[in-house]
Amino acid sequence: MLGVVSVVGVTVMAGVGPGLPIPAEAFGQHVAGIAQAAPADLPVTSLRLWDAGVRWNEIETRQGTYDWTALDAAVGNAEAAGATDILYVLGSTPRWAARNPDLPGLYGPGTTSLPSDLEYYLDFVREVVQRYQGRITGYQIWNEANTRSFYEGDWTALATLTKRTYDTVKLLDPSAQVVAASSTVIPGRSFQRESFFFRYARALRARGTPVDAMAVHLYPVDTTQGPDARVQSIAAAQRVLDRLGINRPLWDTEVAYGDRRPGMPQVVPDEQTAATYVGRTFVDAATLGIARTYWYGWDIGVLGIDMTSATGPTPAGRAFLTVRDWLTNSRPAGCQDDGVVRRCQFTAADGSSFTIVWGQGQVDASGLQVCRLDGTCADGAVITIDAQPVLLRPA
Repeated sequence: MLGVVSVVGVTVMAGVGPGLPIPAEAFGQHVAGIAQAAPADLPVTSLRLWDAGVRWNEIETRQGTYDWTALDAAVGNAEAAGATDILYVLGSTPRWAARNPDLPGLYGPGTTSLPSDLEYYLDFVREVVQRYQGRITGYQIWNEANTRSFYEGDWTALATLTKRTYDTVKLLDPSAQVVAASSTVIPGRSFQRESFFFRYARALRARGTPVDAMAVHLYPVDTTQGPDARVQSIAAAQRVLDRLGINRPLWDTEVAYGDRRPGMPQVVPDEQTAATYVGRTFVDAATLGIARTYWYGWDIGVLGIDMTSATGPTPAGRAFLTVRDWLTNSRPAGCQDDGVVRRCQFTAADGSSFTIVWGQGQVDASGLQVCRLDGTCADGAVITIDAQPVLLRPA
């Protein structure tokens, strides 16, 4: 057993420092059933509309004929659940609009193809923005454009489409944010110079960087790994943006851990590990420069962690709600790491300070209140900590 850990002699981690208040919108979710009903056990702040039955190819099945039923319901239910941030993903391509209608894709032939005429895409953008002006607050260009399951792979044409979309959205709804197409991240030397993310970002920069935020998906490549692998991917993506001189917020528009998809290795973290992974994900985002994180997803049981069940939020779901409560409107004030315990300081909205710690060993919490990811708090003493984040604040 390690002795009581002191803050004396710790090293402040590079890239972590005082920041702006963390908005509630930083804590995003995907809700597959949002078009059917508002989630009963989730007060929503931020929602990404994807895999909810509202893609372009599901709405405009014939040119100029739109079925808004599902999207109307999804936006209305999100608002009823409290959402102040609704991010809508503008893909995938209807077969009638595809320049290659037989190109295979996860959602059917043609869905990964660029439109044969960019005006087809832009016409849809105009219809969506005008219909939901002031309600949908952000538009993302494409989902996982670096993977052939979702996109054909032409980053130059996608950058041109991004620029055209940015100009179109801003003309119709200047307050709406335009978010770059997302890309998965594989940390490594080639990612810095040869990845789709690098090439698309470089093409965007050549067009004046016409986005309000860049986007990545920070799933670990190895599904058995957790938040530590995500931290490496955050650093890799940020290095690309720094190298290209792109000064835009970085959003993680999909993240989760484990896998239960048919034909894939089955990786299902236990409840304690699942709660730990969720807590770490959103604390890391707050302290490592990820402006928004959208978990995949609240009610989507295809990956390894469930956030809700028939009886309400799971331990992972409670961890999400708890960390959102901890961090909303607080300001990051730096992290320290002595190789055993990591301590991240925050200033609450009322000016008081609190610390989130995790690692291994013991921490002297005498005179403090100790709060855990299940939402419970108790008076502290010398406590044993592990990988699960714990909040310490004045009693």
